[in-house]
This record gives sequence, C-alpha cells and structure tokens, in this order.
Amino acid sequence: MSFLNPSVVDKRRRRLKVGGLALLITSIIVVAFLVESRWGYSPVTVKLIYVQNWKGDRTREDAIADTRAAQQARAAKLAESRAFIASLTGKAKIEAQKQYDAYVAGGGAARDIPYAPAEPAVQ
Repeated sequence: MSFLNPSVVDKRRRRLKVGGLALLITSIIVVAFLVESRWGYSPVTVKLIYVQNWKGDRTREDAIADTRAAQQARAAKLAESRAFIASLTGKAKIEAQKQYDAYVAGGGAARDIPYAPAEPAVQ
C-alpha cells in the first residue's frame, strides 16, 4: 500500500510527469495557433449553383419564351461589351478584347443566365 503514502521521490517524479505533460499540451496548442495564423486553414471551395424557380403550371410555350428572352439578354450583354471595347483605344482595347475573347471561349456567356422574364410578372 505504498501508493497511499508515496515517497518524496515518487511525488517529485509524478509532479515532473504531470508538469511535463501540461507543458507539452500547452505547447502543442500554441504551435497550432501559430501555424494557423501563418498559413491559415485550407480554403474551402464553395460552389454556388443558382437555379430559376417556376410555378408548377408552367407551359412549354412559357419555357420557350423565357429561353428566347434569356438569349436576347445574353446577346444584348455581349453587344454592349463589344460596343464598349470599340470605344477604347490602344493597349486598353487590346486587353479588353483578350478578356472578352477568353470569356466567350470559356463558355462564360453560355453559363451566365440573366433574369429576363418573357412577360411582366403578374401580382
């Protein structure tokens, strides 16, 4: 039953073990904070997907009309971009044209779905 009345050496050894463990855990936490502040967490890539919502009684004609309206809105947006590029001169025009070409080649114009209702919303 020596564990009920440990010797001075055992008490000292136990205190050193507990103190060392406390310092180790504290050091790990501090190092974790320092590493996080230096490099940060791994960035989470969030992919947002926007959808359009329609009533349940939407007809095919309404869908076709909405598609045409969206196509016209895209065409108007691209025409506005081309008109702006035409108004530029020099290096700015060349850079803007490169950006426009990359946007169109990358399919950006096809992915952007502008909200263009075929008819005004009825309330």
